[in-house]
Amino acid sequence: MNILITGSNGFVGSRLMYYLEEKGHQVLGIDNSKECNIENHTKTKIGDIRNIEDLHKFDDVNFDVIIHCAADKHDFGISRESYFSNNEYGTQIVADYAEKRGIKKIIYFSTVSAYGHQNHPCDETAEYLSNTVYGDSKFAGEKVLWKWKETEEERALITLRPSVIYGPNNFANMYNLINQMHKLPMFMVGNGSHIKSMVALENMVDMTYFMLDKFKSEVQNFNCIDKPYLTVKQLMQTIAKNDGFSMPKIYIPLWIAISIGKVFDFFGKIIRKELPINSDRMKKFGTSTDYRAEKIRELGYVQQHSIKEVFKQTCEWYLKVNNK
Repeated sequence: MNILITGSNGFVGSRLMYYLEEKGHQVLGIDNSKECNIENHTKTKIGDIRNIEDLHKFDDVNFDVIIHCAADKHDFGISRESYFSNNEYGTQIVADYAEKRGIKKIIYFSTVSAYGHQNHPCDETAEYLSNTVYGDSKFAGEKVLWKWKETEEERALITLRPSVIYGPNNFANMYNLINQMHKLPMFMVGNGSHIKSMVALENMVDMTYFMLDKFKSEVQNFNCIDKPYLTVKQLMQTIAKNDGFSMPKIYIPLWIAISIGKVFDFFGKIIRKELPINSDRMKKFGTSTDYRAEKIRELGYVQQHSIKEVFKQTCEWYLKVNNK
């Protein structure tokens, strides 16, 4: 297949470029940043998906599929305007480009945040109750592509909804947890009995590859989550089995942790800098994110990489990076 990958210098997109090429597909990518989590792929062009002229740089290629990964997705420090500009408007421009080029298949990377934080496990039948700007903007992108699909019967849309994506070369949520368990393994927010859904990068790209021949003339939605579904305490115990990492010794009630975070919020405003500890991160860490991904497994997907295996690799990478 000829495949266009948006966000091809991102954590997922950059890995997909090499992975799908190794599988024999022809890949081209676009990203608005030259920075890349791994080595930049030579077939990535710098451009902004919100500018359709940048997408028209690929007009000499007849694409079979667009894999749309590009998004604003950091947890903090991004404005509502930026989220919607990239995640809704940017998706609209990608849909417009697909329409002009006659591309009938799109895989869209959305998020389980579209469901919000509900007090029960959420599969693909759950209500859409997003309670974050990020979740709202990604779900808005989904609705853009629903309209694109409705316009022509032959079009096919697969929406993948991952939770936290983790693995080596990622400096986001899981990195912060691993960093804490290496440098300051003293405190834990809450008792850790709540589920924290996640998916390893390698499993995410496996799922994407698995779905390439599963298109139907309809909208298909799939959650992307690793199994087993671990609690925070079980997750931390998995990390602590690696040399150099320890379980916390003191458990802090969530309300106290949030209060401490608000103190850091205050100092962050004074120095105009986002600090690694803040009330939002405390709330997020102490909130259950229990999403289930049985639907893709019922279709035939088999998880190739265990949580234990990937965290071992991630911890080794962390120690290597921080011992330079």
